[in-house]
Amino acid sequence: MRGAAALLLALALAPAALAQANKTPVKGPGAAKEGDLVTVKGQEFRLFGIDAPDKGQTCENVRGQQYDCHALATRILSLLINNREIECTPRGQSPATGPKLAICRAENGDDLAYAMVERGMALAYRPLSFDYVSIEARAISFRRGLWGGRVEPPWLWRSRQTEQKLDEMRKPKKAGGQ
Repeated sequence: MRGAAALLLALALAPAALAQANKTPVKGPGAAKEGDLVTVKGQEFRLFGIDAPDKGQTCENVRGQQYDCHALATRILSLLINNREIECTPRGQSPATGPKLAICRAENGDDLAYAMVERGMALAYRPLSFDYVSIEARAISFRRGLWGGRVEPPWLWRSRQTEQKLDEMRKPKKAGGQ
C-alpha cells in the first residue's frame, strides 16, 4: 500500500520535476552555429526573442551589392562568444519542435540576443517577445549591421522560400520527362 502511494506521488510530481529540469541553466564553453543558434555542452539553444538570417539568405549593402548575411550574423555571434563560457536558461521549445529557446548570457552577463539585435545582426521576433523591439529601433535608426542596407526579415524570407518550393511542386510535368 505504501509502495503504491509512493508511486502515485512520484507520478504526480514527475511533470513538475521535468518542467523544472527543462529550465535548469546549462553552462559551459559556447559556440555559434547560426546567428541565433548556439551550442553548449552538446545542446542546441535558439536565442529567445530574436531571428537572424537563415542559411542561403542574402542581404544588400548600402551600395546594393548582395552578401551572405547568414554567414555574417553567425560570425558576429561567434565573435561575441569567442569560445568562452556562456549560460543558457531554457524558455521553452522552438516552434516545430526545434532546439530549445533560451536566454543565453556571456561570461560578463551580457544577453547574447540583445547584443545581436543591438549590432543590427538579428531582428526582434515579435510573435514571441517584445523584449528587443526598442533596441532594434535604435539599430535601425543608426543603420547598424544589416540595417546599413536592405534585409528581408528571416520569417518572411522562409515563408517566401516555402511558397517557391510549393509553386515548383505544383507546376505540371511535361510529357516525356522534360
